Amino acid sequence: MKALDLQRLPWHFDWKQIFQQRRRWIFFIALLLLAAAGYAGYRVLTQTEAEASASDQIQTATARRGELTVFASGAGQVVPAAEVGLGFDESGTLVEILVKVGDQVQAGQALARLETNQSEQDLALALAQAELDVLTAQQALDESYASAQMDAAEALKAVEDAEQALEDLQNSDLRQAQALQAVAEAQEVVKEAERAYNGVRSTASQSVIDAAYAELVLAEKQLKEMQGKFADYANKPDDNLEKANLQLKLSKAQAAYDTALSYYNAVSGTGSELDLERTAAELATAQAELAEAQREWERVKDGPTPGEIALAEANLEVARSKYEILKNGPDPAEIALAETNLANAQAQLAVAQEDQAVIDLVAPFEGTILSIDASVGETAGTGAIISLADLSQPLLEVYLDEGDFDKVAVGLEAEVVFDSLPDSTFTGRVTAVNPSLQTVSNVATIVAEVQLDEASYSKPLALPVGSNASVDVIGGRAENAVLVPVEALREIGPGEYAVFVIEDGEPRLRVVTVGLMDYTSAEITSGLEAGEIVTTGVVETQSGSQE
Repeated sequence: MKALDLQRLPWHFDWKQIFQQRRRWIFFIALLLLAAAGYAGYRVLTQTEAEASASDQIQTATARRGELTVFASGAGQVVPAAEVGLGFDESGTLVEILVKVGDQVQAGQALARLETNQSEQDLALALAQAELDVLTAQQALDESYASAQMDAAEALKAVEDAEQALEDLQNSDLRQAQALQAVAEAQEVVKEAERAYNGVRSTASQSVIDAAYAELVLAEKQLKEMQGKFADYANKPDDNLEKANLQLKLSKAQAAYDTALSYYNAVSGTGSELDLERTAAELATAQAELAEAQREWERVKDGPTPGEIALAEANLEVARSKYEILKNGPDPAEIALAETNLANAQAQLAVAQEDQAVIDLVAPFEGTILSIDASVGETAGTGAIISLADLSQPLLEVYLDEGDFDKVAVGLEAEVVFDSLPDSTFTGRVTAVNPSLQTVSNVATIVAEVQLDEASYSKPLALPVGSNASVDVIGGRAENAVLVPVEALREIGPGEYAVFVIEDGEPRLRVVTVGLMDYTSAEITSGLEAGEIVTTGVVETQSGSQE
């Protein structure tokens, strides 16, 4: 369209021409309006188709019922259930080997024979020492029981004494009477001692001498009478009651005679310096005992103090506590130690009794000979020369990736396929898991132990030690479970999930509970039923973008 040249416009108006030009402008504007309306309709139609196309791009899956197994895979190797290296207890010359590698042997079967370096004299001395050790250990055990019985008896006596002491304190009247009686008796003893002492020190009158002589004659007569009576019972047993009573009376008669004689000698002037010293010592002792009796009276005459009662009660509780410990016999730990020492000594005696110039090496359990590391004629020490293993139900030592640590635990089921038997599947269970990772070929690895099930291993075959196998440890198994693809899950929180379920043609969010899960599928334990449709994402568009 050319630009309008104002200089060429006429200064007069041609209305007809102007009208015709106006019609053309109106027609042109109408065309523009129709084009705009068509473009707007096209845009609306295009957007609707795009939205319909986007709706068609939602990918879905149907919840189904099926089986889901979660497992950790690893490699394993057969190892013996038990393996031990066997050797002699003594050194000597190996004179015979009775088995060969691969032999099946029974418990107690002789495997090899050794001629020891011990002489018959050495064996006899060892046997004598072992017998002495058994006697010593038995004596120690017996003494432990006897000592415990004695300790219990002493503890019981201590309880009885403590009870009596407390009872005496509580019965203050009796205690006071006893103390007063003791003072009176001590005073009489002092009086007699003073009489004897004074008699030795001074010259008595004739009447005193006569009286002393009369006492002596009477005492001598009584002594002879008792001696005559006792003579009839002299040959009777000591446990004869009448003999015991006569013995006591004879002793008293002798003491009375000795006292009368001493006193008569003193008053008659026949006492010696020795008599004076003796009577002085007796007087001093009597006076000391009187003083002690008087002090005891002073202590008890006002009754026991609260402190004395409390102390007596405390002593009783201590005695009872000690008795409670000892009344049931000896200390179990002490007896156990003594019995252990006795058992060890008896075991050593059994060994000494069996020691011979030639001894056998025997199998401790039923098993298979794995190796023999000695030859007849060699000098053998106490090191292992024969390796014995129990191959009746082999174990597998299994190595798994450290990322599967949460899928391996004692008691879990395991499926095993041996490289030498690819068409057979064995079952077993995990019996041990090493709590520490081990480095194998510079890789941190979980090491576990799998025990094959007896029913599984009852097949007619034998797996050599070292056989390699592939092992799947079953971490969990769900049967007839509702399963969805893991892409359908939407994590809404730690351990919490939801899925979009197609309802009335529209996806709606629903919270579900997830059980087992592997890399492709997840078990839904609640919130979803088999047959329902869930979204799993969107498909890729032709341009290659993904919504």
